[in-house]
Amino acid sequence: MRWRESDPDQVPCGRCGEMKSRADVDRMLWCTECRTVALERAKARSWRVGLVVASVLALWIWFYIQPSDLVIGGWIGTVLAAWYVAARVAREAFYAAARMKNRPASELVPPHHDPD
Repeated sequence: MRWRESDPDQVPCGRCGEMKSRADVDRMLWCTECRTVALERAKARSWRVGLVVASVLALWIWFYIQPSDLVIGGWIGTVLAAWYVAARVAREAFYAAARMKNRPASELVPPHHDPD
């Protein structure tokens, strides 16, 4: 592809299409800004998933296990840990899905390169 060979130090970002330095893109050719936006979006969605998982676990513990008042702090810690772990797993899953999907990259049009 000629447009990639025009400047060996500049490559288009695979997400936004802007020309970036090779040092500023990762192996999937995403720039730092696009990675940050994707990670923040995944983080915002993941906390909601963690909350749902923790709520379901808390309801299951409350109605099925019926804990005594003696160890309620342990159960609360378990629910909070489940919230955190579920959020972290969901964050990585959402981020990986965004990286694999990469929809804007399929719609990018390479910049016009005039060889003269």
